[in-house]
Amino acid sequence: MLAHPPEPAAARTPLAARADAPAALPVLPAFAGLTPLTWRRARRTDIRRIHALVAEAGRVDHPRTRLAKDQIALGLSGAHFSRRTDSMIALGPDGTAIAFGTAKRTEDPTTEVEVALEGTVRPDHRGLGVGRALLSWQEARARQILTETGGDLPAIITVASREANPQNQALYASAGFAPVRWWLELWRPLSAELPATALPAGIALVPFTARRSEATRAAVNDAFRDHWGTQPITRREWEAGGRASAFAPKLSRLAIAGGGTLSDPSRVVGFALSDVDRDAWAANGGPFGELGMIGVVRGWRGRGLSTALIADTLRAYRDAGLDRAMLNVDAENPSGALGMYERLGFRAEDRAVTFAKRV
Repeated sequence: MLAHPPEPAAARTPLAARADAPAALPVLPAFAGLTPLTWRRARRTDIRRIHALVAEAGRVDHPRTRLAKDQIALGLSGAHFSRRTDSMIALGPDGTAIAFGTAKRTEDPTTEVEVALEGTVRPDHRGLGVGRALLSWQEARARQILTETGGDLPAIITVASREANPQNQALYASAGFAPVRWWLELWRPLSAELPATALPAGIALVPFTARRSEATRAAVNDAFRDHWGTQPITRREWEAGGRASAFAPKLSRLAIAGGGTLSDPSRVVGFALSDVDRDAWAANGGPFGELGMIGVVRGWRGRGLSTALIADTLRAYRDAGLDRAMLNVDAENPSGALGMYERLGFRAEDRAVTFAKRV
């Protein structure tokens, strides 16, 4: 489970020369079996039909995960994403979405340019070459995007799948993508005893509030700057995520240092940000909360702050009537987070894989 090594700076050639971008994008199939397909770029008005497609495919691909309509809308936005060039949807004769895919570049890359491919095909139209053709189109568009980006940063094209989806993994492998990272989905029952923790001196834990939003974004960027595949979150991305319907500020916790004076200003040094998606409760056996982002800025690590944040968040979940807590973690997280989560009673119930091509 080795991450792809960074490309040595001295060996870099311009990205436009490395991308091997085609002049024209591949032609997509006119039929899926006997079903005629109409391919076009996605529109804002397609969100409902894309959501229906993703929900249908999700019953096979990720049966315990549900994507809300606002998550679909967020995926169709971004400073460097255009629906008119970076998306494709296939419609059947009755207007039902049969397939959908995007190629989306990271917002403001500083160390590596990533173009992430996301797509799906209705389960009853799989095995007919549609997914393979769509993936080929997505990769070709990703290479065009990298050429348009310019510069000489290292670059990567990625696509992800649950480990339990051998069909998807076989498709990616046949297209030359290789697994580079594994992600664990961890769960913990809230009926089990919650850990007793002590806060480091000078720290207060408070719920997330809008007035601390920008300070939290700064803390997130500091905490994740040494994590694989991450780039600084822009203000645009951050504000869009804060508007997501699942975000639960009252069940999120911030660790605050400082007295709040001019000589000792308060600052966010740790965070545990939560999502609560009621639509996913039935598929997961009851009410649960997700710890979507957990981190501590570098200067405050090693003092037990992550454990205290998580424990306080779990207590808030239990007090709100939730039964379980869930989080996702990089299996090779350099901070040793996996071991900490296991000591706190979390256990792995699912795994996902990132596949990639280095450009």
